Amino acid sequence: MRIQRVCQGVSLGVFLGLLTLATYPLVEGLPVDLLLRMDPVVALGTVVAERAWVLAFLPALIVLLVSAVAGRVFCGHVCPMGTTLDILQSQVPRKEKPSAKNNAFPATAAYRSLKYLLLAVIVGAAVLGVSLVHVGSPISLVTRFYGIAVYPLLLMAGDWGLFQASPIFSGLGLHGLALTELTQKVFSTNLLVSALFVGIALLAWVQPRFWCRNLCPAGGLMALLSRMPLIRRTVDDSCTRCGRCAKACPTGAIEDDPHRTAHQECIVCLKCEELCPESAISFSRPRSEIGTPVGKIDLTRRSVMFAAGSGIVTGGLLRTSLLQPRPLGKEPMLRSEDLVRAPGSVPEPLFLSRCIRCGECMKACPTNTLQPTWLKAGLEGIFSPVMVPRLAACAVNCNVCGKVCPTGAIRDVGLVEKRHAKVGTAWIVHQNCLAWEQDKKCLVCDEVCPYDAVEFRPVPGKRNGVPFVLAHKCVGCGWCECKCPVTGAAAIRVNIIGEIRIETGSYVEKAKEYGMIFQVRDKPKEQLAPETFDFHGATPEPPPQSPAPQPKKPEVPPGFITD
Repeated sequence: MRIQRVCQGVSLGVFLGLLTLATYPLVEGLPVDLLLRMDPVVALGTVVAERAWVLAFLPALIVLLVSAVAGRVFCGHVCPMGTTLDILQSQVPRKEKPSAKNNAFPATAAYRSLKYLLLAVIVGAAVLGVSLVHVGSPISLVTRFYGIAVYPLLLMAGDWGLFQASPIFSGLGLHGLALTELTQKVFSTNLLVSALFVGIALLAWVQPRFWCRNLCPAGGLMALLSRMPLIRRTVDDSCTRCGRCAKACPTGAIEDDPHRTAHQECIVCLKCEELCPESAISFSRPRSEIGTPVGKIDLTRRSVMFAAGSGIVTGGLLRTSLLQPRPLGKEPMLRSEDLVRAPGSVPEPLFLSRCIRCGECMKACPTNTLQPTWLKAGLEGIFSPVMVPRLAACAVNCNVCGKVCPTGAIRDVGLVEKRHAKVGTAWIVHQNCLAWEQDKKCLVCDEVCPYDAVEFRPVPGKRNGVPFVLAHKCVGCGWCECKCPVTGAAAIRVNIIGEIRIETGSYVEKAKEYGMIFQVRDKPKEQLAPETFDFHGATPEPPPQSPAPQPKKPEVPPGFITD
């Protein structure tokens, strides 16, 4: 078995293992976001957009240094995106039969500049603080694909398999396993995510590893540092020019003369070395530069400036759109009232600059309340995580979303801090409420509220008590909205009013400053005494009311009369 395949298998296994372990409860100290922090585009785009170096991106810096020394080893041996595409593209037919001539570097150079131009677009947008990392980051794309599209399918298949095997387990006396069920997860935009990824894989019909060759901006960034790596492909004089290496090269990095290599395109897969019949190829530090010129990058200054300018214009358009989160003047920031972010999310402008839409927090969320949004946060916020309380609530004892976030868009805070990170406030729609509108006994919102933020009070004309939300106690967790028994839209809903989002500092101190009291119940109320506000079948007499005052006749100028 080839060394590259072993490395790819191990790397993909580590990636999938870390993604699987990115769940509640999280193993303390486990770097489940390691691969995301190794992506150079994630690091560059976030650092430029935020205007500050983030220490968490040290692995990406190491990857770039390795690229300068040994070429694009990361692309050929580590990147789970490349490995996944290798697996999928093995089933895709080729547009034309590969040969040494049509797979050589000069014949496949038509699209190679696109990855550099896409990189320039991302950097250009980041200059204005707008992150387009999610468009081109390979690790973000593959994490989103596995976490949002593949993972739910595996859960569904696993649950179906357990159901089918339950009679066998029962016959073997494994009654616990026979009754085991896997909790299904659902995600919005999962069909779109799958379609985009399948589209990338189908590009293999044009060229093998089309994404890696021509589109990947992370590969482009590493290629800029790999034009003359210290350790690179060399060919000695025993080469017979049979062309096998050029024909088999997955990225078309070998030129018509097999002695010549476009090192910036070589992913160090070692395939050419292994199949060379003369053993003329090696990967080492060459003794001489003669006969091994570096392939040219087909870029013009005009094209680079145009791409960077396009990124700047795109960032400017996003910043001047209706739902943009950065007021350019004195106008208020417009946001959808139900755009509720996860607890610990930094302020919205900074959140969108940091969030790479990888889906790690959504996959890790144990209740499934975090969902990728579509246009609720504007075009800039596509695929960013948002809470959907009607689907599920935020677990009180969970802070895993901040622990798995690779960029700090959601802060990694302790449980006490997280419980004070108010994400919004619940409010009651009287027309939908069973107690308010139909005068029925319903205490669900009070029963499920872990912060005791719902209070039932008597009101004139009602036989039963009706709910009121205590805003200074409500953290916006969404349990009331999730469990509301009303069909369709809930009678109690969470919006962003009163949210606490800070980049640094203590949520506990900020809550005290605002006069808020967030205290978790020791246990749910076991008996809420529905009769407390029950008038025992008798309609209460309305309180006496004084006669309504008669309106005064308006004063009019002399000569005018009133009716």
